[in-house]
Amino acid sequence: MLLAEELLLLALDPDRGTPVNSSRAPLNVALSGALVAELGLDGLVVEDGRRLAPAGLAPSHPLLADAHCLLGTLRGRRAADQLRRMDKGLGGAWSRVVDGLVDAGVLGRRRDRVALFVPVTHHPVLYTKARDEVVDRLRAAAAGDGPLDPRTATVLALAGPSRLLEVVAPQRAERRHAKERIRTATEQTPIAPVVRKVIQEAQQAAAAAATVAATAGATSS
Repeated sequence: MLLAEELLLLALDPDRGTPVNSSRAPLNVALSGALVAELGLDGLVVEDGRRLAPAGLAPSHPLLADAHCLLGTLRGRRAADQLRRMDKGLGGAWSRVVDGLVDAGVLGRRRDRVALFVPVTHHPVLYTKARDEVVDRLRAAAAGDGPLDPRTATVLALAGPSRLLEVVAPQRAERRHAKERIRTATEQTPIAPVVRKVIQEAQQAAAAAATVAATAGATSS
């Protein structure tokens, strides 16, 4: 299973089939980061100054192959610029990862109508064993003190900026320790700080835009 698929399963409410904690927006960045991290673990990404560049032959998995190719074409002088543009370049990281899990029978696809008859697509977990394995492993990693294997460390590191602390540490008393473990995992995962930076910049931009809109509305009234 891809790291991005593990992260998405961690983020899904298994019954409702929607992301917990309104985590969809940061997940778009984090899923792209997970794809790049997987390429890095396979030795298929190198640092080129402040950018990331593809190395070696493209992997066989089509989504990883697309991410590998995109790294060589995405505009921007920094890795954060590349990551910010990767979601669009992939045609939607969320959709691509979800489609793979639906095709594998891990997730379902259900379209419901909510208020004002707006259609909403839900992806309930069908193969619960797959999600349970990911959740149990990440919770054990968040609660433990021992060394983290690279793949688990990557998903745990990306769980932080993806607003998934409450998933990896469901008990409030566990969360301080889980935050420390996420920090430790982040230090082991080069792409994790870049993901966090991109998400923080997007949140700051959204907050600034909301402030401007509110000010303009108050002035006009």
